[in-house]
Amino acid sequence: MLIRKIKIDCSNVYFKKYLLIFLLILLSAVARSALAAGHTGYVTCSSLNLICKNYNRYNTKYPIVLVHGVSGFDSLLGFMDYFHDIPESLEGNIITGGRAKVYVANVTAWEDAYVRGEQLLQYIQNTVLPDSGASKVNLIGHSLGGPTIRYVAGVNPGIVASITTVNAVNYGSGFADWGMQNIPEGTAGNAVIEKLLNALGDIIDALAGNPEYEQDALEAVKFLTTAGATTFNKKFPAGKPTTYCGTGPSTVNGVRYFSWGGTGTVTNVLDVSDYFLALTGSLGYWKGEAHDGLVGRCSMHWGEVIRDNYDTNHLDAVNLLFGLRGWTNPVSNFQNQASRLRGLGL
Repeated sequence: MLIRKIKIDCSNVYFKKYLLIFLLILLSAVARSALAAGHTGYVTCSSLNLICKNYNRYNTKYPIVLVHGVSGFDSLLGFMDYFHDIPESLEGNIITGGRAKVYVANVTAWEDAYVRGEQLLQYIQNTVLPDSGASKVNLIGHSLGGPTIRYVAGVNPGIVASITTVNAVNYGSGFADWGMQNIPEGTAGNAVIEKLLNALGDIIDALAGNPEYEQDALEAVKFLTTAGATTFNKKFPAGKPTTYCGTGPSTVNGVRYFSWGGTGTVTNVLDVSDYFLALTGSLGYWKGEAHDGLVGRCSMHWGEVIRDNYDTNHLDAVNLLFGLRGWTNPVSNFQNQASRLRGLGL
């Protein structure tokens, strides 16, 4: 057998050119892979492996970060969780599966979305990404948590895979409008309420493990008004519906946008918080719009609207208090969203 030796002329200009192109393509592919890294526990399953798919049904590529609303918290002394039973249902256990990677952020109870958004950004960069090994996160925000997560996507879209707002004040709150009109800034009543809410926020944040947080209830309430939301939306319009009560673009700057909400008020007679929401609902300025006691139905719209009329009031949406709710199981909504995100490769 005659074996010929092939001599490659490495000094040839064309050889160098094509070698350089090959190396650049290879480095680009490696860089894209690194930038799109999922969390260390992420598992892909073949289309035929039904057992794997079911066991990892909530195992999104990027970790899920849950963000509370105004006067909220992650957990109070481990006794009361804001997202009651939701992280546990997504994570599952060795028997049930689920396998989501979930974090629950704790930002200032009474502040606007600008300050809270910066706190959340630092939490993601300093805790979530290093701990999970992922390059991005899926953010789900309730109430004021909606604009809070939108702030992060606005200032650093590269670390956000998706935004999901839940019963969020994307266009403001009719009850906040009522409050600022009837107890305006500069009045004695406004000053007293501000001090009380700041004190409440200090207690909540201390019990949640962040006594260093500073409260600004007045700025929080002003942000929650229609005027405050309008100003914010001009600065952070990504995902904004093309018409009020409509739907917005589902993808902006590589970030997917979703929303859902409910329009219940008194959904469970055993839940004492329902009666508070019945009161706020009776006072708020809704202009004939259905609401959840604090937020109007159309204000909840952002990006792709999954649904806006679940049988949930404002607190039911995150399974508060202690899971007392109406017909809709809010835990299922979060499970369905995790499955949806996994199906999208997020």
